[in-house]
Amino acid sequence: MKRRTAIAVITSGVSGAALLAAKFIQPYIKDIFTGHQATSANGIKSNPITIENALPGTTDWMIPAGKEATVEIQAYVGTRSAAPGQTLTFYVSTQRADTSYTLNIYRLGWYQGKGGRLMTSIHNLVGQEQGYYNERTFELVNSPSTHVDTTTRLVEANWRPSYTLAIPSNWTTGVYLAKFIDAYGMQTYTKFVVRGNPTAPYVLVTPDATDAAYNNWGGYSLYASNSKNGNPATKVSLDRPSMQNQGSDYVLIYEINSIRWFEQQGYNLSYISNLDMHANNSLLLQHKAYISLGHDEYWTKEMRDGVENARNQGIGLAFLAANASYWQVRLEPSTSGVPNRTVVCYKVLSEQNDLEHDPLYGHQNDLVTTQWRDPLLNRPENTMIGIMYSNYNDNQRSYAWQVDASANSTFLRGTGLIAGQIFNNGIVGYEWDKIFNNGQTPKSLQVIATSPTVTSDGQPDVSHTTYYVAPSGSLVFASGSNYWTSALDDYRYGTHLHWTNGAKTVSAIQKLMSNVMDALIASR
Repeated sequence: MKRRTAIAVITSGVSGAALLAAKFIQPYIKDIFTGHQATSANGIKSNPITIENALPGTTDWMIPAGKEATVEIQAYVGTRSAAPGQTLTFYVSTQRADTSYTLNIYRLGWYQGKGGRLMTSIHNLVGQEQGYYNERTFELVNSPSTHVDTTTRLVEANWRPSYTLAIPSNWTTGVYLAKFIDAYGMQTYTKFVVRGNPTAPYVLVTPDATDAAYNNWGGYSLYASNSKNGNPATKVSLDRPSMQNQGSDYVLIYEINSIRWFEQQGYNLSYISNLDMHANNSLLLQHKAYISLGHDEYWTKEMRDGVENARNQGIGLAFLAANASYWQVRLEPSTSGVPNRTVVCYKVLSEQNDLEHDPLYGHQNDLVTTQWRDPLLNRPENTMIGIMYSNYNDNQRSYAWQVDASANSTFLRGTGLIAGQIFNNGIVGYEWDKIFNNGQTPKSLQVIATSPTVTSDGQPDVSHTTYYVAPSGSLVFASGSNYWTSALDDYRYGTHLHWTNGAKTVSAIQKLMSNVMDALIASR
């Protein structure tokens, strides 16, 4: 699915890095075992997250088997995040005109294990026939308003508004699913973030630029594998329904386990989109720790600058999946002039080293859309994360997670984890990160886990779970695996994505994550 070039992994010197990490980290981790402001749902101090999760939950946010809409009803939202008091506009098309539908909006969280709470329900909405995309045939059907640029293959639905919602003042910050149910029971999603709680210790950031990159509604994504005639786009729009996972993008695969677990534990959280971070990266400075949710592959320069600046000012960083900040992209307005609705990436061309196809090449090279590790940018991911993307395997979707044979980390205390211990329940995969010997690895990097993997072409490889302490005192943690957070919570959207053996959750890794969460904010 991805054609990438890996750099050789470090084969020696890790133990020296571990010793240096121990020297650096001890002054900053005051006492990570005393807990944080609200260590669990039953914690001493309440916060907006614990108050919200005490309310009754429901499992009705899930789409029942057999009711997954394909062409019957499709929808998108005009902004990926908004604050209470602001409005959201939904754009909906039913396959047949005048087909009625219901709009239910749920907030994702713990909610006694049910995973969501119904926030509002709007009935008897009248459907408009505005067209639809048939993913099986790569056909855009009866959508005269849709704009398709034949050069960049940018596709914008440009549908008429269907419903506008004013976000109530009492809606808690979080990830929300809007579920649309037509008169025949066929259902689809779109998602958005409600901002709020702006000075919470932890800010969770959703990877909306990556969602746009993989979405192929209208026939084109940034990937040849799911684009019409194998021709990917160089520009993709947020103004169109998502074809990924019934319209939910990847929140139910890569993000929901950590969301559920964080909220179950009662952490005081704020949620924003990485589009918010692009527009105002100083938002991160209001918090003590930044957490990258899910498959966070596509970043703008503004995003990267903001996260590195936060780290340099003592704010902790956690990267909960693999392949983060792999591509630099730009954001442009929609054709109607709405800011930050178009993701620009000359991806396939830059993989072929044809950087001159990007019109900024030779003029603003720091904004050219290529891999961050490309010599043109010279900002490899491991300078920020500690490790970086190595490889993938689409044939074997997951691997065992193994504590490093030399692991002696403070974070292992109280977990029961011992050197060499193996958890063979789908935690690593299908993409992973590792240490690289490019001269950019942080000197204080310490390895928690070294997990053997095999690439799609049969080559042996490894995934690393690591952390380091920056000169500012901030902790930077990286799981090194797309599925690592599946150890935190037992919800599974698609069981085929987790080839599990044994328990669905790992209590020792939950404790490890708890230790990391406390240490992320220790220097602030």
